[in-house]
Amino acid sequence: MSRRREQSKQRGNRRRLLFGLAVVGAGVLFAGGLAFAASQTIVAQPDSTFSAPTYTTDQGEVVQLQDNGDQHNATANQNGPDGKALFRSPTISSGTTGVQGTQYLSAGDYTFFCTIHPTTMQATLHVTSNGAPQARPSSSIKLIRRSVSQTIKKGIKLNMTPTTSIEGVTLTAKLGKATIGKKTVTLAQGFSAPVVKLSNAGKSKLRGKSSAKVTVTADIPFGSPVSAKAKLG
Repeated sequence: MSRRREQSKQRGNRRRLLFGLAVVGAGVLFAGGLAFAASQTIVAQPDSTFSAPTYTTDQGEVVQLQDNGDQHNATANQNGPDGKALFRSPTISSGTTGVQGTQYLSAGDYTFFCTIHPTTMQATLHVTSNGAPQARPSSSIKLIRRSVSQTIKKGIKLNMTPTTSIEGVTLTAKLGKATIGKKTVTLAQGFSAPVVKLSNAGKSKLRGKSSAKVTVTADIPFGSPVSAKAKLG
């Protein structure tokens, strides 16, 4: 009888030990999960300083900016492929907003500042090797040929195939060095057919011509610009 009680006690001890190990293991995995999903919020304080000299995020994350008072933003010192700040947020006076562009960064350290308070608000964004950067937006572009008269009347038609939906794409049409039309559009993923209407000055430059070579450049936020050329006539 005593032997049975001893065996039962040993079995109970083993179960408690295994349960304890499982709890510890789950805790470690949970903590590890948090570590692999780290994205610290950049905090702008009422005294026109950032709350810390360095903030950490994983690759692929859109970092958030929290404004605790006054007007602030977070703007990278380095320029990206679009010729603008590598990452940037809108200027806000309260609440939280996304710092767009951080989702495309590879591991490394990136300095940033507030354009409203550049001397007192400077910090560094540390991007870890965890995760993976999101692909930058891109698109092919093709200019559909029309006659000069059709272009003056209807504008310049394009075929574009964006890799994702892209907001704020600026399309600039030029005849030589002269801008003859400009438009900002949102492109749908897969296929878009935007039309760039000519300005009055642009129409004047084309009138009387039997043919003309035009170029349209698409400036893609956070991506590289793309261009297309065609001869009208």
